[in-house]
Amino acid sequence: MNEISKSLVVSSDVERDLIFQSLHRMKEPVEIELGGESYPGLVKRYDDESILLAMESPLKMSIGGPVRAHFVFHNSYHYFDTTVQKKDDRHVRLVLPESIYKNMLRKHERLKVLNRLFMRFRILIHTEHKEFSNTSLPDERIIIREVGKPKPAVDKILAGIKRLVSDFTQNIQVKIFKEDEKLSFEEDMLKRSKKIFLIYDVDEDNIEERKFFEEKILTVTDAYEFLIREGVSRKSAESKLLDLLQQKRNTGVFSECLIPLRLEGEVVGYIRLSSDMDHHRSIKPKSALRAMRYAGILVEALVKYDYFTLESGEDFDIPIVNISAGGLLFKLDGSALKQYLMIRTTLMMSIRFPSRQVEASGTIHRIDEERSEFGVKFAVINEADSLFIDDVVNGRLSM
Repeated sequence: MNEISKSLVVSSDVERDLIFQSLHRMKEPVEIELGGESYPGLVKRYDDESILLAMESPLKMSIGGPVRAHFVFHNSYHYFDTTVQKKDDRHVRLVLPESIYKNMLRKHERLKVLNRLFMRFRILIHTEHKEFSNTSLPDERIIIREVGKPKPAVDKILAGIKRLVSDFTQNIQVKIFKEDEKLSFEEDMLKRSKKIFLIYDVDEDNIEERKFFEEKILTVTDAYEFLIREGVSRKSAESKLLDLLQQKRNTGVFSECLIPLRLEGEVVGYIRLSSDMDHHRSIKPKSALRAMRYAGILVEALVKYDYFTLESGEDFDIPIVNISAGGLLFKLDGSALKQYLMIRTTLMMSIRFPSRQVEASGTIHRIDEERSEFGVKFAVINEADSLFIDDVVNGRLSM
C-alpha cells in the first residue's frame, strides 16, 4: 500500500479509540445504511469488540447482517463496513471494524475567529404538517393555516383543538409550567417520563395493546414500573398511585389524560383531557395519540407567538470559535437555552462581521458538552454571503 492510500485509512487502535471517544463526547451521529436509507444514531458506548448506537428513531424492521456506517470527524467524511445486530427498537450493535476509511479533503476551509466574531440566534420549532395536508376536517385546516402564519392566533388554534377532541373527552385544559413551580404528582410523572400519562384506561390490562403504545404512553401500571426503575420503593410507589386514583374518584373523574407539550426535548406544559363519572367514557390510547399531534402544533404556535423566548445573543455576544462557507462552531456558556440545543436543532443565525451582517439558517450537527461548543451546518444562506465568508477564510478579503 503506497503512502497516499495509507493516509486514507485508520487502522491504529489508538487513533480508532480517539475517534470513537470524540464521537461519543461530541454527540456526533453515526449513520448506518439500510435499504438505501440512512439511519442516524449516537455512540452510547463501545469496547474492543463492538459499538452500541442509540438510534434517533425506533427501528421497527428486522435488522442484521453487513452494513456501511459513516460519520464526520474533524470535518472529514469517514466510513467503514461492518456487521449490525439489532438489540432492541432503539439500539443496534456494530462490530468494531479493523479499518476506517476517510476522505482527508475538507469541503470548506475553516478560519479561527474566537473573540473576533460574534453572533446571535433564534431556535426554530417544527411540527409535522404533512399528515394534515389532505385533511377533510375544517378545524384541522384552520389550525394548519393559523400555525403557518408568522404570528398565529393561538386562541383560534385552541378552539380548533377543543372541537377536534370533543368526540372523546368532555373537558380540555392547557397549562404551561412556570419556573420553579411546585408540580403535582401526575405533573411530575409527565415531566420526568416525557410520555402521555393516561389514567383510567380500560385497555390497560391488554398486554398487546400496551406493548404497541408503551413508547409514547404511560398508564397507571406503567407508572408503577417507572417509579420502581427511578428507585422508589414498591410500597411507596403503590401508595402514591392509589392516592392519585382515590383523588380522581373523590373529584368525580372517570378518565383523564395529560398530553405533554414538548419544546426541544423538555416538557414545558400539557393538555389535560378528562371525562367525569356521569359521562363514563374512557379515553382510548388512539385518541390520546391523536391529541398528541395537536400538542406539537400548539407548541409551534406558542413559540411563534413569542410565548416562549428561544433567542440568545441579542447584542451579538455569542462568540464564534471558527467559521467556513459550510458552517460554524460557536460557544455558549451558562445559558438556559443549552437544554434546547440538540443534534438537528434548527437555528436562525445573524453573524456580525465588522464590514457585514450575514443571515443564515442551519442545523446543529455536533455538540462538545465539555467545551460548551456547538457545530452548525448551514442549510440556507445567501450565495453572496457564502462567497464573502469563503473569501474571508481564504484571505482574499478582510473581515
